[in-house]
Amino acid sequence: MIFKALTILLLVAAVLGGSAYFVYDLYYKDKKLDLIEQTAPPTPVPSPTPDPSVAAWDALKPTAAKDTIEARESVKAFITAYPESVCIPEATAALGRMNLVLFRDTAATPANTVYTVKKGDSLAKIASVTKNNVEQIHWANQLSSINLQIGQQLLIPSLNTSAILNREKSTLIVFNHGEFFKEYPIVSLTLTGGASKGEFETKVADRVARKGETRVAFGAKDYAETVRFVLLSPGSVSIHPAPTPAADGTIPPNPPGIVLNLAVFNDIFALLKTGTPVTIK
Repeated sequence: MIFKALTILLLVAAVLGGSAYFVYDLYYKDKKLDLIEQTAPPTPVPSPTPDPSVAAWDALKPTAAKDTIEARESVKAFITAYPESVCIPEATAALGRMNLVLFRDTAATPANTVYTVKKGDSLAKIASVTKNNVEQIHWANQLSSINLQIGQQLLIPSLNTSAILNREKSTLIVFNHGEFFKEYPIVSLTLTGGASKGEFETKVADRVARKGETRVAFGAKDYAETVRFVLLSPGSVSIHPAPTPAADGTIPPNPPGIVLNLAVFNDIFALLKTGTPVTIK
């Protein structure tokens, strides 16, 4: 009888003990863990590793604001050292500005030569003698007209250009003798056919200045009144300046193709002569 009573007591204790552990595990253990988590110090979040290129570019900015050979070499070195830097767009813009300024400095660009105007000279004659392009001589010297003065010194540019159109960035990058020259922004971009996808190779097929239906030669009296554009082929892609506002102030829609602001278009129209290769990426 006593043994039976002890057995029953042991069974009851086991049941009650299991229930108690179940209640502890279900309620009190979780609450205890929650309390520990609440009172425990937060796990420190590691700080991101500083980008060394940002500090390097910040230190270089005063130099990059100058248009000297030494400053240009410093910016080139930065671009080579940090090709993936977030500062590359700013560095590239600075390099392009320097290249354009220093291109007109024969000390910085010794491939360019200087021609002294003689009696009977014209831009066309000088271009023929120097085996150059009239519009490129006009552009390189930033001339306001085609009239020349005896004794005037003209920069004869050495240009062998190519270009890459980057669809994603909407930029047109010009190279001279295979080296980066300047990156130009595109106002609007509408491409069709093969030129609209993948890598597409084309070239300048024609540079047109037209008044109405009549082509006008550079230097003609009414040249300033012409509509100009550059035609690329294959692909039938054209490069245009952005439309100017109408008399009533309205702005016409951009034409299809590659549209650049006028100042950029003037550079491109001079830099890309017939036959210049253009890659569309």
